[in-house]
Amino acid sequence: MKILKLFWIFLFIMMPLISSTSETVWGRLANSGFENHPIKSTFFFAGNARNGIQYYDVFASSNEVLYTIHPSDSRHLSWSVNSANREYAIKAMIDAGVNVINMSYWGPPGTDNWAWWAPMQSSTESHDELFDAAVDKDILIAPYIESYTETPNSSGFIFRDDFPGSSANPAPGFVAMCKDLIDRYLVNPIDESWPDQWVRVYDQTGEERYLISIIHVSSNQANMSHEKFANGFDRVAQKILTDTGIPIGFAIDVMPPGTNAPGFFRPAPQTTGPWLATQNSLLGIQCFISEIWVGSSDETQLINWKQQFASDWIQTGIPFIIDISPGYDAHIVFPGSVQYGNNSSWREALTQWVFQSPAQGVTFNAWNGYTEGMAGVPTQEYGDANSEWLEDIFQNFTVGSYFPVPGKIEAESYSQMSGVDTETTTDVGGGLNIAWIDDGDWIEFEVAVLESGIYSAEFRTAKLTDDFQGLAYVNLDGQRLSRFLVPGTGGWQNWTTVLCPLNLQSGTHQFRLHAQVGGWNINWMDINLEDRVEIHEIPGKIEAEAFVDMSGVETEMLSAGVIHLGWFDDQDWIDYRVDVQETGQYDVTFRVSLDSGYPDGQGALHKDGEILCEFEIPPTGGWNQWESITCIVNLEAGEQILRVNVTQAPWNLDWMKFNRSNTSVPYACEKENNVMSFVLCQNYPNPFNPTTTITYQLLKMCDVTITIHNILAQKIITLIDKQQEPGKYHIVWNGKDGNGIKVASGLYFYKIKADNFIKTNKMILLQ
Repeated sequence: MKILKLFWIFLFIMMPLISSTSETVWGRLANSGFENHPIKSTFFFAGNARNGIQYYDVFASSNEVLYTIHPSDSRHLSWSVNSANREYAIKAMIDAGVNVINMSYWGPPGTDNWAWWAPMQSSTESHDELFDAAVDKDILIAPYIESYTETPNSSGFIFRDDFPGSSANPAPGFVAMCKDLIDRYLVNPIDESWPDQWVRVYDQTGEERYLISIIHVSSNQANMSHEKFANGFDRVAQKILTDTGIPIGFAIDVMPPGTNAPGFFRPAPQTTGPWLATQNSLLGIQCFISEIWVGSSDETQLINWKQQFASDWIQTGIPFIIDISPGYDAHIVFPGSVQYGNNSSWREALTQWVFQSPAQGVTFNAWNGYTEGMAGVPTQEYGDANSEWLEDIFQNFTVGSYFPVPGKIEAESYSQMSGVDTETTTDVGGGLNIAWIDDGDWIEFEVAVLESGIYSAEFRTAKLTDDFQGLAYVNLDGQRLSRFLVPGTGGWQNWTTVLCPLNLQSGTHQFRLHAQVGGWNINWMDINLEDRVEIHEIPGKIEAEAFVDMSGVETEMLSAGVIHLGWFDDQDWIDYRVDVQETGQYDVTFRVSLDSGYPDGQGALHKDGEILCEFEIPPTGGWNQWESITCIVNLEAGEQILRVNVTQAPWNLDWMKFNRSNTSVPYACEKENNVMSFVLCQNYPNPFNPTTTITYQLLKMCDVTITIHNILAQKIITLIDKQQEPGKYHIVWNGKDGNGIKVASGLYFYKIKADNFIKTNKMILLQ
């Protein structure tokens, strides 16, 4: 496992180096005018009926209604009857954003040795017509080789029975098909422009290779190993290079293990993937409707499977071309078999997936009833829903697409990492999770935040023991944004969800999770805009993390489901949207904690920039040792924003509780309605235990000191010693001296000095 882990580190380090030094990108187009563009391809079965025989008309009664009718043709098989039809189809593809046509090539080899049961796919003349139609157009052609059965003109060919062959004679049937294509379109083309239309792609060394895509890649040969299977591709490429002088490479349609796909040996990303990544001839993974082999028509199940299948292959580092079939309509060829996806919900799900997946390219695969829709052309049978959807995706697709936020991101879908590895998870949904996280390891994602605001991030984590807390920092574009603790769950596959608020600005960002303290796993993260439309009623209790906006604060989970705010810095703040039911005075209780290694913290409650009350937070004996302090505020009825401001950090906040005051206490006890005076009010409550609130009013900006004295006139503590603006203030005393030690019960005096105003009042502490 350690060797595999080192291999991935090397792979992810070297890939950017290869790109930067050669100015090429593995898996991107290399043709003139297309250099380093991503592959954006679609299938198109070009051609008309051969020799005037329209095979599908033989069974017109059962097929006429089922087959899609092209708007510019009477039959889709006759698309190439005239040049106008060819121009129409090619223009539709280019306008949709397509730059590569996947030319389905069923063989058999030989001059127009076409199969009567698939004339448009097997006819050499049909392929010639497609090359002709693409000449001098901003579109390229990639032959897509498939198996075919025996016909009167040729023996059959099945890739899985032929590949990889032996070292001395690799895949002879497949090699023959490749050489037949190379001879006709590269070595001895009828039109000298044809070679320019064949797709060339950069391999991982920066060299250009002619692309040949392969459908249904698996093997039925005995004693197959992952290494032997992978090495077959370079052997085939070398054989063809030796025989023809043409460098070729492959995009392969991997057959998924664990499904009903044919083939005894089917490559898996975790085991075969590392070997495939060493093949210079391997240009990418390009799947062809892989989910049909799941054998289900449940669209939710299929989209989840499809996403996980793609994610696993993306993690191999091999360029991945994501397939976006509009579903599979098999009612023509296979009546009653798998049919799904001809609806808006399927298209919307695939759209979201495409723009969150860090793929290198995109391909629009379809079959049968979608024959023209796959080219980006509206059809009489299905209208323009698929063609418009195709255009939207291709026009907006970018390589290595950013994960959209809000949205869910699988942890293993990182763009870069340091030190981590993956493993199979038993969490709901299956797939992989990130594991072997050590101190200092990190994973990074490219995200696109669609809207600025406060987000709630859910991190799906697991940790074996409770002996210490895992700790992760959330960094955005190199700056620390937040952090969260990872609690012990009693097992590496015992999962819990940790919450963390994030203040995100719209735009594209580098989103990194950095393990300050490792020893934990992560499966996924789900980042969504906070549903802060919830308005907290007063009187009532407000959980600290239920804010509508904030600056700088972070959440902490010390036990499952118990969340509070912490890691405060000076001038951090948290806003809460409240609905005060009735104008009046309220007791506000703050549930706070502060480790004994720190001096007193300080905070204030604001409304519209006005200080409603100020309070001190005494050391409570530990970050998870909580005490309640209370102050008094006057609130007006109605909806409003209340802000908790951190004036002296650090301290933690768990919740706030607002209750109507039981005793009527004058807000400004002297000249209540006259703000043109200095005022010191009687403390409330009095007598008190454990806290009391002192209210005062300032006429103008001045230096203010408020001190507490015992009956011997000895100063116990200074509550305020700073300059303040004119206005009304509240401050809380918690019955402790300047060293954080509780004082004895008895009579005490509090004294204010503000400008030339000096006044002293009495109060009683009952412990």
